[in-house]
Amino acid sequence: MEAERESTEPTAVPPSAAVRAVLGDDDLLREILLRLAFPTALVRAAPVSRRWLRHASDPAFLRRFRRLHPPVLLGFYLRELGARAPRFVPVSRAPELAAAAGQFFISDCRNGRLLVTDFDDPTACRHAVLSPLRPGPARGKKAVLPPAPKLSLIWALFEKPAAAGEDDGAVAVLMLPLGTTTKAKLQVDLLASRSGAWVVRQCEVIDLPETLPPIAYTLPPARGKIYSLTKSGRILRLDMTAARSSLLRQPERASTDNLTLSCGEEGSTLFLIHAEGYLLSIWQLPTTSSDADEWALVYDRVHVREACSRREDVMVLAVDDNLEFVFLRLRSSAVLMHLHLKSGSEKVYDELMVRDGRFLDINPFMMVWPPVFPALRDDDNPDG
Repeated sequence: MEAERESTEPTAVPPSAAVRAVLGDDDLLREILLRLAFPTALVRAAPVSRRWLRHASDPAFLRRFRRLHPPVLLGFYLRELGARAPRFVPVSRAPELAAAAGQFFISDCRNGRLLVTDFDDPTACRHAVLSPLRPGPARGKKAVLPPAPKLSLIWALFEKPAAAGEDDGAVAVLMLPLGTTTKAKLQVDLLASRSGAWVVRQCEVIDLPETLPPIAYTLPPARGKIYSLTKSGRILRLDMTAARSSLLRQPERASTDNLTLSCGEEGSTLFLIHAEGYLLSIWQLPTTSSDADEWALVYDRVHVREACSRREDVMVLAVDDNLEFVFLRLRSSAVLMHLHLKSGSEKVYDELMVRDGRFLDINPFMMVWPPVFPALRDDDNPDG
């Protein structure tokens, strides 16, 4: 009987064999990779083998991954008047954020990368691109840029990280008014950093519709166009491809200065975010549009519940490139908060108060997308 009972009991499968059986199944492997929470974790898993890299970098798989794990707010950089460097306020608990803090001034923050002025060297300042979310030993290291071009008006990052051997990831824009005639002209130079030097990508002389108005701020180039919010309340659009300019009228309801502009994640749409009292409204204009009146209302008078309950007006401070999070300041209490537009959820930072009259600079720090996978050597494991 004992022998019969032993023969009918199932034979235990060694753990290593069970693991190989699971990871050797392509469908199961894809489902496991799909459950990684961050693209950085996906990049760390991919070098296991060529097979893992093939699955992780497959466009169809990445589309599924993004649907399940859309880019989220990881934190934000906050700098006030008199502070030499911003402080990083984490929203996520991602371990990658340990390298996000540092002593630097931020010029641009885009797709998990920072364009910074580095104060590590007390004798000089350096401009560099920092990628806190980059996996491996390169995480937190700075790609130092060449000295800044003279007369630079805009320092910015390209939309996506540069591939090996291409531009370093930063762009500078120079604007030089020409002539004193009624028909003013503007020379615009777009320069990219490459191999320790600035290389001219494009140079155009553009006729202005009128004398160049005072500019409040300028957005980074987006699909060959540069947008500037002027102090007169209109938007100057410089089209580098067509070498022409135009002044866009703002939507009628957005006539006050309590607004900000964004070119969105892919640069295909210009967004205008406007606050009135405790209400937010957002318009969009395709960057391909030649009509100044094509503004379409995306969000109409969204109630900021926290401001409504406190009976305070809100001031627009910043917006992320995905147009999901809007950072606001409650005018009376000077408390900082952000609103997630799609869900309507709000996060109030009662401990972060910014008094009137103090300069406030906020840079939302988002999860990087798309992931940049490493190249495998010929002797790397082909099968995993």
